Amino acid sequence: MTSLDRRRAVPAKVALAAAVPLVLLLAGCSNGGEPEVPVVPTSGEPTDGDGTEAAGDPTASPSSTTGVPELCSELASAGDIAQILQVPIQGETVRVYNDEFLPDSGRTGRLTCSYGVPEVPEGQTPPPTPPPVPLEIAVSGYTDAETAAGRIESTVDSAQAAAATVTAQPVAGRDGFLLSDPADVSFVVADDVRTYVITLLHGVVPAAAEPVVLVNLAAHLLGGEPAATTTPGASPAPTPGGSATPTP
Repeated sequence: MTSLDRRRAVPAKVALAAAVPLVLLLAGCSNGGEPEVPVVPTSGEPTDGDGTEAAGDPTASPSSTTGVPELCSELASAGDIAQILQVPIQGETVRVYNDEFLPDSGRTGRLTCSYGVPEVPEGQTPPPTPPPVPLEIAVSGYTDAETAAGRIESTVDSAQAAAATVTAQPVAGRDGFLLSDPADVSFVVADDVRTYVITLLHGVVPAAAEPVVLVNLAAHLLGGEPAATTTPGASPAPTPGGSATPTP
């Protein structure tokens, strides 16, 4: 896969809208209602000798002041993704890095990496409606751990209210949650002042492997070992810090 930066300009008072249903459910971890002003560095990501992304630890870049990495290779390289998914992902890695948010949002930075974005042949215009992305990983930084945990809680509540299947799934000592709807399945987790959202399109891997892949990806991001997984929908999941709430 190649790496590609894309600049997203969003008016300061215009809220973002998403086309994929589960992305809307993840608003608590992604947009939270506040408009974003993206700042995307113009330089591409470093690559190794064979053109793939250089590997790196999932920590903040040395120059980062947002608490989140600035490069997709610092989250998961192309090699990491291929090894964990055990299936090839063709296409580009598209990166969007934001470090300007409304002061009262509590967010300090956000890196979103989309893996397997179809490449547009030279000279052709991209389609008006982009095809679904096979895999997306987003990490956001917040001013404190309480704010980060609150984003996960609101995301789980929204998913349950929208009739998505929600299953509690711990990983690397953190409380995570699997969220599944007809389009895709996601894993959300808070780690101190960060939140992670990993979204996998249905059909990329066999259905039974989806929770395993997501937990393994989360363990990689958190620097821990994969945990045993449960099958989404087996039982209602408790909301973080609360009692179990049946999925409507």
